[in-house]
Amino acid sequence: MSRQLLSISFSCVLLLAWVRPAGASEHPDATQAAALQQVAGILDYIAGDYRGAVSSDGRILDATEYAEQRSLAKDADALAAEHAIAKDAELRVTLAAIANALEQRHAPSDVAASCRVARDLIEHTYGVSLAPSAVPSRGEAMQLYRAQTCNTCHGDDGGANTPLARSLDPHPANFLDAQRVATVSAHRAFHAISHGVPGTAMRAFDALSETQRWSLAFYVLSLRHASADVAEGRRVFDAADKPTPNDARGLASLTEEELIAKLAKIPDAKARANALSYLRAEAPFAQDQARGSLALSFQKLDQGLTAYGKGDRAGARQLFVSAYLDGFEPHEAALRAKNAALVSEVENAMLALRSVAARGAAAQDVQKQAAIARSLLARAEAEGHGKSAALLGALTITLREGLEIVLLVTALLALVRKRGHAELAKFVHIGWLLAIPAGLATYWFAGSIFGGMQRELSEGIASLLAAVVLLGVTHWLLGQLGAKQWVGFLARHIGAATAQSTRSAALGVLGFAFLAAYREAFEIVLFFQALVLDSAGAVHDVWIGAGIGLLLLSVIATALLRVGQRLKPAPFMLASSVFLALLALVLVGKGVRALQEAGVLGINPLPWPELPVAGIFATHEGLLAQAVLLFLLTLSALAPWLKARRAQRNHALAAE
Repeated sequence: MSRQLLSISFSCVLLLAWVRPAGASEHPDATQAAALQQVAGILDYIAGDYRGAVSSDGRILDATEYAEQRSLAKDADALAAEHAIAKDAELRVTLAAIANALEQRHAPSDVAASCRVARDLIEHTYGVSLAPSAVPSRGEAMQLYRAQTCNTCHGDDGGANTPLARSLDPHPANFLDAQRVATVSAHRAFHAISHGVPGTAMRAFDALSETQRWSLAFYVLSLRHASADVAEGRRVFDAADKPTPNDARGLASLTEEELIAKLAKIPDAKARANALSYLRAEAPFAQDQARGSLALSFQKLDQGLTAYGKGDRAGARQLFVSAYLDGFEPHEAALRAKNAALVSEVENAMLALRSVAARGAAAQDVQKQAAIARSLLARAEAEGHGKSAALLGALTITLREGLEIVLLVTALLALVRKRGHAELAKFVHIGWLLAIPAGLATYWFAGSIFGGMQRELSEGIASLLAAVVLLGVTHWLLGQLGAKQWVGFLARHIGAATAQSTRSAALGVLGFAFLAAYREAFEIVLFFQALVLDSAGAVHDVWIGAGIGLLLLSVIATALLRVGQRLKPAPFMLASSVFLALLALVLVGKGVRALQEAGVLGINPLPWPELPVAGIFATHEGLLAQAVLLFLLTLSALAPWLKARRAQRNHALAAE
């Protein structure tokens, strides 16, 4: 970073050394460890910036910079000496060799290699940590970047193209400058964040915890890769047999140049660049490379804000949609099992962000809403995953989604049997059984080929189709309730049913059972895939939870079937009609919501209470669709009564 920073840091450590008790311990105490971390910071600076002072053939390129580099090498040795590192110790010998190499104007590559050796000695011989002790948090870093006003100088995208930045001298660091960041490691950025840069507007952020400073250090180096295909980079990296460390500790001391050198075995330049982006933008923030990370959501939010700032509203909208569907929704099931309220908050915040952007609001308003979404995503990421979450999530999903199928199937079975069409029961079973492979095939196709947006689109369309069929079935049922002597009516007409009407009824029952069960099967497969990914090695707990859920479902189904067989026709028809009408309202609400999440429908929030389990969401579009359906259902319920009144009136007129 800054040569003034290093000089002042050196002076501060010397002052601490003056009050340090005499004598050295075998392992460094806090003061000695801090001093050796300062030495490592000096070495990082020399390794990165000496090339700007001396060419590979020993020519001086910048006399001032060259003098500063020589001075820093002497400071590093003096700092080690002041903190009980003996002159004949390997570290001191290496530091002396580095100082001599600078005097002799050795090639920058040789000097950088010697600096690396000295850093390794500090870390391994003296046990001083030069890497984060905890996994950095991208979500927290995003919040800190704005909360600590880093973006006022460096910009939201890291390009340092802000009104304040243009007024500052020297100009703040541009994190998008590939040449500038090529020689900067996360440790070097951590050093600058910890101590500030004297002579500039960059202040010390020493009030932040060490983990927070590491998170910021990795985050600023990830900004240059915000628009890269990180998922493809991860695939390329894995295919290349992971040629370099891909965890925060292993990446902390590596510059982009060093990473590129390690990725040299990847022949394609674009693939190599994507792999580098993966190592900078995603890998440091992944706990043991766990796939449950919400890093993709944060990345898409960043990309969306950048696109919106450039005036690309359509691109920003697509990225905001992807931030939810591709980044968050695959992990929703496990998170919902631990904190359902937080999941709803995230959903609403992400929808609100898209709504604000769709209205063409000012960039600062979009950024404000994005900050709210980031904060909630960070909380969701902090919830973590585990065995209890995997088991509880599987149990919850199996019961919640399976119960809807059980209620639907038992209602349909009881319905056809009470009407005397027991032969139609097999079509109910065929319908819901066909929905299982159809759900698996559709999820594979939509998930593997298209991604999150198309999955939601498929779910939304399926929900609305099922609701349309439900509306027809409910209208038919309610129509039968208004007939006089309903049981006698059935007895007279069952035997008179034509082959064509029976075939139509069979197809209708099969189609409805298939569509309604298909939607639930689709969700179950989607959620269980997410649970397996998020189970952190506890996949067996997912299946244990599913087994318990299926056992409870079998008990519930048996009870419902027995009750259904004892129900009297008319009350059962009324109860079935009410249930199917409510299910239609739920499906319409969820269908509209899915289309909104897929970006097909607009989002206009309302100050209205929400009940997601009932498909009630506080938007104009969803509530209007449900109001229209409720109106149609009301007409359906009133139709038999109106028909009877009209018949009575006509009969009275005829009698006159």
